Amino acid sequence: MKRSTNRRKAPNAARDPVSEYIAVLHEVYPPSRGATGVVVRPDRRVMVNVPLPRRAHDRIRLFAQMAEVGTRLLLETGEFIILSEG
Repeated sequence: MKRSTNRRKAPNAARDPVSEYIAVLHEVYPPSRGATGVVVRPDRRVMVNVPLPRRAHDRIRLFAQMAEVGTRLLLETGEFIILSEG
């Protein structure tokens, strides 16, 4: 019998919200690649630390974009993820 090599996630498969968050972060802010740190606090909040852009406008835009991603993941998975300067 031939097995399918097409590996798709089942609709109810477990998700890794931190990996999803970091993937979006690396897409919208490429300088974060290779410089991203993750800390899980005792209260289960996840802090994603990256060096932030120097310009205030760019920092504000990055925080706004990642706040939308973090809010979506919080609602979908219950995982509380915060972007922080690291």
